[in-house]
Amino acid sequence: MKIRLLLIISIIPLLFTGCSTIVDGRDKRVQINSNPTGAKFSIYNKDGKPISVKTTPASITLKRNHGYFSGEDYKMIFEFTGYYPYEIHIKSTVDGWYFGNLLFGGLIGLLIVDPATGAMYKLEPNEVNCNLISSSVPLTPEELKAAELKANPPPKKVKPVASPKAAK
Repeated sequence: MKIRLLLIISIIPLLFTGCSTIVDGRDKRVQINSNPTGAKFSIYNKDGKPISVKTTPASITLKRNHGYFSGEDYKMIFEFTGYYPYEIHIKSTVDGWYFGNLLFGGLIGLLIVDPATGAMYKLEPNEVNCNLISSSVPLTPEELKAAELKANPPPKKVKPVASPKAAK
């Protein structure tokens, strides 16, 4: 009888949480840097509504969701006198821990807690490092895009390293 009561007491908290909420939390802290430092950046949500205007370097907290079962996507525009404006996006994708609800969080975590809190999503990138392009030399839109891509290359995908045994 005591074991059954202890088991019930230990399971009850799991019924009111979600796996992503437990492992990864709710809102996401994002570090924002620029070169040169001191650039103004404006953040807009999925609807185009301004969320915040700050100066680099800064650390901001962003919501992961835009509503129930809807991830949030942010647009950031960097501006600094003598430099071209630069735009970057922070996007939400489904967090792999969300599927842990199938084993640990149950239906309440899968259908209610994680979708309502936004914990079912992750935001990427979690750190923004923006290199602005000087406007001292006029550039065509194509030249500017090429210069921005060179100054701010997309992150490389890391390939898993095959074990020596697999090579044999």
